[in-house]
Amino acid sequence: MKKLRKLVHSCLKSIYPRVYFQMAPDNAPFPYLVYDFTQIVNDGEEFETVAVDIDGWDMPAGGDTTALETLMQTVNDALNKKTLTAEGLAVTFYLDRKIPLRDDNKDIRRRKYIYEARLFGRS
Repeated sequence: MKKLRKLVHSCLKSIYPRVYFQMAPDNAPFPYLVYDFTQIVNDGEEFETVAVDIDGWDMPAGGDTTALETLMQTVNDALNKKTLTAEGLAVTFYLDRKIPLRDDNKDIRRRKYIYEARLFGRS
């Protein structure tokens, strides 16, 4: 999983500088991305199916989500139906769902994109 995490982190950082794994710090400036691997299913060989959640967070003045939607579309353009490779690892991403999330803080806007990633090799 370390190789996969490094690969995804590097890809997302090439899109946007504020990227965090599982949780952003409390003082993280908006907007930012948070990603997580919510489920990994191993076939017993060298193939795994990984659920990858990528959450976009923003606190826009006036509530306009245009910048957040543009950021998430850029993420999707970089990942959907694309294969990333590293030493001994290849992973292809397929967009499964787009979810507009509501936050307890009414000023925060969130979007979650969930990908099914098919991983070949040893992670």
